Amino acid sequence: MAAVWRDTYMRDAEGVRGPAGPPDPGSARSMDELVACLRALRGWAGASEREVHRRVTRARRARGVPEVPSYDTVHRCFQPGRARLNVDLVEDIVRALVGGDAAGRWRGAHARIVGAVTGAGVVTVADVPPTDLPSFSGRRTELDLLLGDGPPAGGAGTRLRVVEGMAGVGKTALVARAAHVLRRRGRFDLTLWADLNGYAPDLPPADPFAVLDAALRRLGMSADRVRLLNGPERSREFRRRLAGRRALVVLDNAGDEEQVRPLLPEGPGCLTLVTSRHSLAGLPGARRLRLDVFSPSDAMELLRRAAGPERVSADPGTAARIAEAVGHLPLALGVVAGRIAGRSGWTLADHLEQLHDRRERLRCEDGVELALRLSYDSLGPACRRAFRLLALGPRPDLDEFAAAALIGEPPSEVRPLLRTLLAANLLREPAPGRFAFHDLVRVYAAAQAHEHDPAHARRAALARLYDYDRHAASLAMDHFAPYERHHRPPPGPPVAAVPTVPDRVAATRWLDAERAGLVATALFAADHGRPDHTGKMSALLFRYLDVGGHYQDAEALHTRAEETPDPHDRAQALARLGAVRWRLGRDLEAIEDFGRALAAFREIGDRVGAGWVLGNTGEIHQYLGNTAEAREHFGQALAIALELRARHEEDDKLGDRGVMYEPLGRYPKRYTHPREALEMGRELLSVARRIGDRVSEGQVLGSMGSILRQDGRPAEALDHLRQALTIARGIGHHVAEVALLNELGATWRALDGEGTAGRALDSYRDAAARAHDLGDRYERARAHDGLGHCLLAAGDERAAREEWARAHALFTELGTPEADTVARRLGPLGGTQV
Repeated sequence: MAAVWRDTYMRDAEGVRGPAGPPDPGSARSMDELVACLRALRGWAGASEREVHRRVTRARRARGVPEVPSYDTVHRCFQPGRARLNVDLVEDIVRALVGGDAAGRWRGAHARIVGAVTGAGVVTVADVPPTDLPSFSGRRTELDLLLGDGPPAGGAGTRLRVVEGMAGVGKTALVARAAHVLRRRGRFDLTLWADLNGYAPDLPPADPFAVLDAALRRLGMSADRVRLLNGPERSREFRRRLAGRRALVVLDNAGDEEQVRPLLPEGPGCLTLVTSRHSLAGLPGARRLRLDVFSPSDAMELLRRAAGPERVSADPGTAARIAEAVGHLPLALGVVAGRIAGRSGWTLADHLEQLHDRRERLRCEDGVELALRLSYDSLGPACRRAFRLLALGPRPDLDEFAAAALIGEPPSEVRPLLRTLLAANLLREPAPGRFAFHDLVRVYAAAQAHEHDPAHARRAALARLYDYDRHAASLAMDHFAPYERHHRPPPGPPVAAVPTVPDRVAATRWLDAERAGLVATALFAADHGRPDHTGKMSALLFRYLDVGGHYQDAEALHTRAEETPDPHDRAQALARLGAVRWRLGRDLEAIEDFGRALAAFREIGDRVGAGWVLGNTGEIHQYLGNTAEAREHFGQALAIALELRARHEEDDKLGDRGVMYEPLGRYPKRYTHPREALEMGRELLSVARRIGDRVSEGQVLGSMGSILRQDGRPAEALDHLRQALTIARGIGHHVAEVALLNELGATWRALDGEGTAGRALDSYRDAAARAHDLGDRYERARAHDGLGHCLLAAGDERAAREEWARAHALFTELGTPEADTVARRLGPLGGTQV
């Protein structure tokens, strides 16, 4: 599509007026296509990038907007390869080129694309297969092929088997049965199961690199280390970790080969099972198994198992005609068998006659729809309503509490409804207490909801689910991060029952189980007229997603939360988005996000928020070597912090100021007034301890330690840093732990006493090792730099050169200004090569 726009508007780029009407962004399906359309719009208008920049600048100044984009920022909006666009700037560009009426269409197109891209990152990887179906039958030949221990096809390095077939033919059930058998036989010591959502009606296909993120966590890799790897690096690390292991990898519902290739392990000890509705002929070395509808004998076996052997044996001819009436399709047969088992007073002939009557009246040739219609009609009114409403939400699965919220009844009344739907094979139970639809059944149920339930009733069901999510998440987060309760939005009066989570362990377990559903529902809300819910969930889940390293989920959620109508929630969402992208190493995007957050905070008069984003923006500039920009941002942040301190605000507001203080300890001394900063630190430390905020307590102690060291008071710094390190280790804050070890190394070096040199070496070595485990290249480089100093002071020039060479290589790879500093140290020692 982008190529089409390029060709169509080639003359426009040279200033020749284009088609009669401006390009419409509505057909763009990716960020590159939207950018191509924006370039086409500029060509249509006959304006250069310089002219666009001038018009946008004039328009913003006329509206009194203080932030004016640089020419480079405008230029980047027209460049391909962007992960995101500044939608406010895009709207201003569109207004400058064609007027304000078109701007809304561009924002809508951007939102659709962002929603599709970010939703693809909402995935989970399980370490057990879905619950095995007791009614599983037939497929003996196919099962034997999957269980066979033959060599890889075509001499490939891994065993790969692909099960292909139409929807409802039983691909997932067959692979789940194979996985359970293989586990019982002890063939594998590790199982990874991922649903790739290739055909899910409410979710985009899973991003394979998001799947790798979840899989690497399952394999023991820290989230902070995973985030530093790009897609190909994740794939290589996944294969490295599975090399030599006996691993079973199941990739269910694959959309195409490109989704599967990065997820294939290597090594003869691994077996990969893939299911897909399409022929994945492009996967080399795969043994492909084409799954068709049941044979008549397998169909009869399923009916015997599910409906009872006596009834089928008493009238096998009628049973065979029932199977034929639904086309021998396993999904349809299971639904029919569930209805037969639930109606003991009906003969098989009665069921066959009903099938024929329904088919004649509807002239329907789809066995699945016919079976579903008959089972649906056989349900009582309460069950039919539950069946319809459960299909409205986008969750991949749900528990009885979320189901109760959608249905609008207490869990005690919903449980029997769920059991009835399970018995009728209209719901699945992939794990104990988790309920899910087959995607064809979900489509049918949702269609029934739109036919039978008025729009206001469907909206009310979704509103109850949103309300439940906020209350349940708020309750869990009050245990997960109680010290931040006052930062999170109050959920409002509850309208649905929520589960009991008595402590942090239970809260974490609940959040882990519900994360995919909570995020998917929040993204769904943004697309269906409730961006306010998305904004609240962004605030509620921020700390959990951040601490857990669920950065792709966080980016998806905070991106869509920007659409919330609440100006405070929008400003916070922009700030959180900047923080996530900073963690992901996308510094320039983070600066853009923080800039938009700063404008939003200033507009609503939030000085704390403005100070926080100014400090963090300054730190990114410092990291990038932009000294003037860093000094400017640090100065503004410190001025706000001192201004707030001078007001002697109430303690709860003082606690809010803790979020601003933590970056102060990382400012270079020339940006900080130590006396005022330490006074503020002591006040904030008292508040943090009084409210039990261990994260802020550790941050403030570490920042004070750094300030004290820079102020020439290393003995006092040492006490603060040791306390901070104890807290970081106690709460599992590994990123902070590494930074504190490096700071301790610098502090021991500054002390003049017996044994201090050895303790500095120990701190730096510990920091280097832990940074390597985390994949934190910046802190690892700092550790090697510190080791170089220690070893040179001990007279070991060769070892010092080796450490500084390692630091130089890492700083150079990161593109940070420290590379030049270390290179100058290496010069007298003979260069930068180890």
